[in-house]
Amino acid sequence: MQKRVLLLLALASALHSTPLLAVDDIKILPTPVKLDTKRSSGEGNMNVESKNIAYSVKVTSSAFTEITNLTVKYNIFYEVVELGSKGEPDINVSSGSHAIPSLLTNRPVEFETDPIKLDKASLDPGWHFGNGASKRARDRVLGVWFKAFDSTGKQIGEYINPTTLPKKQKWKD
Repeated sequence: MQKRVLLLLALASALHSTPLLAVDDIKILPTPVKLDTKRSSGEGNMNVESKNIAYSVKVTSSAFTEITNLTVKYNIFYEVVELGSKGEPDINVSSGSHAIPSLLTNRPVEFETDPIKLDKASLDPGWHFGNGASKRARDRVLGVWFKAFDSTGKQIGEYINPTTLPKKQKWKD
C-alpha cells in the first residue's frame, strides 16, 4: 500500500513538472482594431485615405497547469496596390512576437500587434489614367497567422485565417 502511494506521488510530481500540452490547449483569438484614419488630397487630382490597424490578440489556455514562458509569433499578410499601376500588387508581411511569462487556465492574456498602414486612393471624378489603370486602389489584409510556442520551442497553438493561407503564403520568422 505504501509503495502505491509513493508511486502515485512520484507520478503526480513528474506530470506536474512536465505538463503534457496538446495543440488544442492554447486558443488564439485576434480581432482587428482600427487605430486612426487620415484623409488627404494627394498630388494633383488624387484623394488618399490612410488608416492604421492592429490586431488585439486574446490568448487562453485550457491546459490543467500553468504555462510559463509562452511566446506568440505572428505574420500579417497584406496587399499594397499602387494607384495608376496595372501590375500585380506587392504582398507585404508584418511579423512580430509577444512573450507571455505566465498563462493560467481560462485566464486570458491580451496583447496588440504592431500597427500596419493601409491606404485607399482614388482619382477625382472626370480624371483617368492614360494607361487604362483603375481609378481606385485599395490596400487590404490577405490573412493572419499566429503560432504559440512553449519554453522549449515546441509549437502548442496556432490560428490561421483564412484557413487556405498556408497554401498561398509561407511562414516568415
